[in-house]
Amino acid sequence: MTIPASEQGRLPLDTQSFREAMSRIAAAVHVVTTDGPGGQQGATVSAACSVSDDPPSILICLNRQTRVHSAVLQNRCFCLNTLGDDHEGISDSFAGRDNLEMPERFAKADWTRLATGCPALDSARLSVDCEIYSVSEMGTHSIIVGTVVDLRMTDPGKSLIYVRRGYKSLDT
Repeated sequence: MTIPASEQGRLPLDTQSFREAMSRIAAAVHVVTTDGPGGQQGATVSAACSVSDDPPSILICLNRQTRVHSAVLQNRCFCLNTLGDDHEGISDSFAGRDNLEMPERFAKADWTRLATGCPALDSARLSVDCEIYSVSEMGTHSIIVGTVVDLRMTDPGKSLIYVRRGYKSLDT
C-alpha cells in the first residue's frame, strides 16, 4: 500500500504527538522570577516573546498548576531573565531537575532587584522587569502580558537554546 505524499509524516493529534512536534521548535531559555506578597519564586520557561514596543511589553506563558504562576499573579510583576550557554545548571535548578527548594535555587547565582523588586540574574544576557498588564487563559496555561518598567542587558555572548529536549548554544 502506498501512502499519499499528503499523508506522509502526519501524526495523530494527541498530547504526545503535539509535545513531540513542539520539541522541534528551538527556543531561548529563560528564568522567570517574581517577588512580593506572593513570595519569591522562579521557574525555567521557553514560552516568551515581545508583544509591542509602544508600550514596551512582553508575554510569558506559565502553567497554572505551578507555584510561580500563583506568585506572579499575586505579586503582579515578573522578571524574564534570558540565559547564556553557561547557565545550564541554573536552568535545570529552576526547572526542578535537582529537587532544590526555592531559596537553594536562588543561592546558586547572584541577583539584583530591578524596579519592581523582582530578582534579575546578574549574569543573564537580558533581564526584562515587568508589571502585569493582562492575563488570558488557554488550556493548562496563562498567557501573561507585562509592560516593561526596567531592563538590563549584558554582552551578548552565546545564548542557551532548547530544542529536541536538549540544550544547544547559539552565537548572538
